[in-house]
This record gives sequence, structure tokens and C-alpha cells, in this order.
Amino acid sequence: MNRHRSARIGVVVNPTAGRGHGLDAGRRAVTLLDAAGHDVVNLSATTAAGALENARAAVRGTRPEAAGGPVDALVVVGGDGMTHLGVNAVAGTTVPLGLVAAGSGNDAARELGLPVRDVRTGVRALLDALAAGPRTIDAASVVALGAGADGTGGTEGGAPARWFCGVLSAGLDAAVNARANEIRWPRGRASYVRAVGSELRRFAPYGYRVTTEDRTWDSPGTLVAVANGPAIGGGIRIAPGALFDDGLLDVVVAAPFGRLRAASIFPGMYRGRHLGVEGIESFRARRVTLEPTGAGALPPEAFADGERIGPLPLRVEVVPGALRVLAPPVGAARP
Repeated sequence: MNRHRSARIGVVVNPTAGRGHGLDAGRRAVTLLDAAGHDVVNLSATTAAGALENARAAVRGTRPEAAGGPVDALVVVGGDGMTHLGVNAVAGTTVPLGLVAAGSGNDAARELGLPVRDVRTGVRALLDALAAGPRTIDAASVVALGAGADGTGGTEGGAPARWFCGVLSAGLDAAVNARANEIRWPRGRASYVRAVGSELRRFAPYGYRVTTEDRTWDSPGTLVAVANGPAIGGGIRIAPGALFDDGLLDVVVAAPFGRLRAASIFPGMYRGRHLGVEGIESFRARRVTLEPTGAGALPPEAFADGERIGPLPLRVEVVPGALRVLAPPVGAARP
């Protein structure tokens, strides 16, 4: 593994990922990176906010102890929540993001062709990508709407922008995400299945206005998702045609289904079959505005990459090429 040139690599570990095995996965990742001859900087913290602050400072070279300047790469060890943290540290910079997938969902890593829950193979894939050069993909910027000027990756109404690389959910999918995060057992895909049953019992269609550059969908609805990547919830292919590098967002909306109809559609979502169901449509856009209306129940708070974003209204915009990732090129054989 020492064939790769030495690099300064920041590492952030989620110790609770993978049912509590994240700390062990992080230690093994650090050991492997160190054995490969790299200068490893531990950026982990006791809170996600602290870890994000450390990661951003290391990416910009402003950590007091970072005498060597900015890191050459940022590696996060965990699941999609850690991916979200990493994206918010490096998006819009030239520092690449590496993912060691040790969480329950791992949607981003899986869709990028990276190993899942195999630290040794995962680190090897990162090192290969570091030597060959990172892959450039899009990221999405989301801001809460309000008074003030809007700008890509900026703020609106004083609220800081958030970045995501996967899917922003703002309907029943978001309510399920919130419920699944509260479930301690089972984890992963099974927690989503359990959460679906729980949320369907209380479900009533939400009121939406979804506006893009060339259309408006104004309707009660069951599901609204804005996707830069195809999957959520440990393999639910909510936007199966979404690509990380096409400069577009895939918007998926569903009509106001009843509980039984919504329950019958859910199993097919693992293979993307829901897009063939009457009342569900998908369209593409570069910018999407999501607003609540009085035509239904108040939509739940939105989630992106499995992390809470906040209530509507929100504006989402794709930023082509905003993210560099340590991943194999498109079409490469999976490890």
C-alpha cells in the first residue's frame, strides 16, 4: 500500500455507526492509512457540530495545530450521516472526500461503487482513487426561504446553506426517515420497514407547491423527493434514474394516496418500480422550490442524506462539479 504518495489526510469517525462498531472501524481505517505512509490527522469530536467545525478548519488550513496547511483529503468513517458531514466540509473546495462505509444505510458509498462494511477493502479503494485522481460529481445546495438575497451555496434570509449529495425528502419519506432515526432496533433497512408501518397509521396527505424553472406541481401529495443521487434508507431507489454528475436534480412527487395504497407501493421502491404507478411522476430541474400549502396537512420537516434539514419552504439547487470524491470512475468494476 505504500506505492501511493504520502498525503495529509483528515479523518472523522462516527463511533456509533454500524450498531456501535464505528469506533473500531475508524481505528482500523486510521491504522491502514498510517501504514500506507500517510500523515493522518484525527478530526473527530464528541458532537457532530464539533466534528464538522474541525473538518472545515482542516480543509481550509485554519486548525491551530495544522502547521502543515490544509489536508489533501478528508475521510469520513460511518454511514450516510457522516457522508453528509463530509459533503458540508468539502463541497465547493478542491479537497476530495473519501467514504469508509461503516453505517447502517451507506447509500452514497454503495451508489458510488465503494465497498460497504469492509474497512480494509474500503481504504484500499480510497487509496487507489487518491493515486488515480478523484471523481468530480454534483452536489445540491439547500436554503430556507425568507427575506434576503439568494446565492448558490450562500444564504437566504440569514439561514446558512446546507449541502447534500444524495436525496432530500419532504413527504412521507421524510416522516419515515425521522421515525427510523428514533428506532434503536432493528437498524438499517429493517428500521425503515418498521418506520413505514408506524407512519402510515397516522398519515394524511400533505399540501405542496413544487416549483421548477418550467413547471409547478400544486397539489396534496404523499411524497416529494429532490434527488441528486438515486437512493435513501439503505437501498430504497426513490429516484432510480438520478445521476451524480448530470447537472440535474430528479424530482419525484406522488399524488394523495390513502394509507393502503401507499403501503402497497412501498415494497416496489427498493427496485424503483414505483415510477410506473399511476399518480407518481418524476421530472428534472436545476432549481426546485418546495412550499407548504393549505391544500393538505403540513408537510414534515425535510431530511437530506438522512439528516434533518428543517421545515418548508426550501429552495434546492444543483451545483455541477461542486464535489470531488475518492471513488472509482463511472463504469468501473465494483470492489
